[in-house]
Amino acid sequence: MPNAMPQDLYDQGHAPQSPATPTHQIIDQVYHSQRLDELEHVLNVQVAPQRFVNAPEGEQADGMLAFRGQLDCGVLRVRVGRNIDIVVESEEADDRMAFVMTASGAGEFLLNRKAFSYSTDQAIVMTSGSERVLRFAQETEARVLLASRVRMAECCAKLLGRDVPGFVDFDVQADVNTASGHHWMRLLSYAEAELADPYAFIRQSPVAWQQFEEHLLTGFLLSHRHAYSQALLVPQAAAEPLYVKRAEAYIEAHFAEPLSLAEIAAQAGVSAHSLQSGFQSFRNTTPMGFLRSVRLRRAHEALLAADPAITTVTQIALTCGWMHLGEFATAYRRVFGRTPRQTLHKNSRL
Repeated sequence: MPNAMPQDLYDQGHAPQSPATPTHQIIDQVYHSQRLDELEHVLNVQVAPQRFVNAPEGEQADGMLAFRGQLDCGVLRVRVGRNIDIVVESEEADDRMAFVMTASGAGEFLLNRKAFSYSTDQAIVMTSGSERVLRFAQETEARVLLASRVRMAECCAKLLGRDVPGFVDFDVQADVNTASGHHWMRLLSYAEAELADPYAFIRQSPVAWQQFEEHLLTGFLLSHRHAYSQALLVPQAAAEPLYVKRAEAYIEAHFAEPLSLAEIAAQAGVSAHSLQSGFQSFRNTTPMGFLRSVRLRRAHEALLAADPAITTVTQIALTCGWMHLGEFATAYRRVFGRTPRQTLHKNSRL
């Protein structure tokens, strides 16, 4: 990923901001040079270890490098202005990937003796690893999305509702002249426009940036082939909220006590209204309905295990939190098909 770029090398820095206004820092810098060695140095330092080949020393070019975004998510534009090969040197696997296509012209990507073209209709997905070669034509301007592979895997796991071990490995070649490719290109163009806008919300708010990044990574995951592509197209059941699980655990531990909805909600860390909605959506009941079912189940277990010679239905009902014996008897018979007394005494004849 790019490091912070030295300001004195660039003709465009961060958009001016009011010192009194807290900002969410976005790198917004552009570098121009007619010297290939300078452009090579900037690419080598800011992007990845690489070198220019088939370029005579001192030869002039129309070089440009622009980066907008944050270090783990941003858009890079690169133009050399002449035919050249850029060798990206071998490196150990790390947390970065690049989606590469062109804004103009075309190029070729060489990996493990295989050639992949990239243009305005075709893209390639690069990760770290063995030596790679990006072949530029004179009119080529590369358009690159740089992203964190860790963040990409986290986003994929969130969409799937389960862990994703390691990184998400994408196909090297990506066709953007498809329905999903067109959607991705609209999203990428929107991202570039937002990153270039000095007054965009993503510059002012960390929350806005987080949502922006997640939207961008989601679009990438849905638009390009990888091992989880089919799984992402299958409708996923919504994950049950943690507060529902917290409420259930609290009810199971304190079912015999005179619990109220407000108390359960407070222990779950949400409002009573949110708790009601959560239980109705994910349990098809209410918190108090769940409490009654727990009390009935515990009473049923106690009745089956009790000795009627020394234990009464009333004792078990009160122990399980039932204060109204008539309500308990009615609810018990509706669920188990017999009265509490029948359960207690039937057990004694087994």
